[in-house]
Amino acid sequence: MIFFYVGFFFLIVGIAFFLFPPKGENLIYGYRSERAKFSADSWLYAQRVARQYFLIAGGLMTAIGSWLRLSGHTNFFLIELLVIPWFIAPMFGRIEQKLDRFNRSLRGDENEHIND
Repeated sequence: MIFFYVGFFFLIVGIAFFLFPPKGENLIYGYRSERAKFSADSWLYAQRVARQYFLIAGGLMTAIGSWLRLSGHTNFFLIELLVIPWFIAPMFGRIEQKLDRFNRSLRGDENEHIND
């Protein structure tokens, strides 16, 4: 059951990010991390990438939770709690990895000097 509820929550967050995208950096709503707050372009990119990953992970976890519920495998609460981080941690890792790559492309070459 935990897969279904956590997946449904992620799916709702992804849909909310899709229907009502955060326009600018704020303290309440949106995907907030240091890399996302690097610039206005980075903020918008972070919201777009986070929306995609929240929808994918939420849909996948909801589907797994629905299958577990329909097949009657609802007695595996502790196993579900141990497996859920395998879905969530890589999702946030991929978002941050894409943001890091995006921010590097904004900064340009790190070995570049302005006044040689």
